[in-house]
Amino acid sequence: MSVASMQFIPEELKTSIVRIYSYEDKNPQGVLYNPFYGKEQVFMNLTQFLLQMENMMDSLKFPQATVRARRFESGQEACEAFIAMPKPAQEAIATFKVKVLFRQGASWQGKLGWLEGGQEIAFRSVLELVKLMDSAIPQTKGAIIPEQASAG
Repeated sequence: MSVASMQFIPEELKTSIVRIYSYEDKNPQGVLYNPFYGKEQVFMNLTQFLLQMENMMDSLKFPQATVRARRFESGQEACEAFIAMPKPAQEAIATFKVKVLFRQGASWQGKLGWLEGGQEIAFRSVLELVKLMDSAIPQTKGAIIPEQASAG
């Protein structure tokens, strides 16, 4: 039985861990981990991170979205290629626990925990989530994610 077909979602699937390894020019690069995927998922920018989170919540059907996502009709299906990455040798510059509790008003609401800072705060939208993460991440210059595993 798949997780998405279950009546209830286990608590451990409701929280994702986000590790940021680089934040040069406010471009987050890092990994997203949730037991739903079973491995860390690399993201090279904010858009990839947000879309990975959204795709995961859509697959889990939790939290339920109150509005259906709209998109331009381009005739192309969205690519969901994720790159698995071995555990990086360098330390993360920031680590967060993201727990989305609701998806209302075409946005997310939930809790963000900043592990290094020992703080947790509620966010009311994706924009507020991004601003909260930005306020905790130190600006880096020249840092890159360790070499990625080859895809394919």
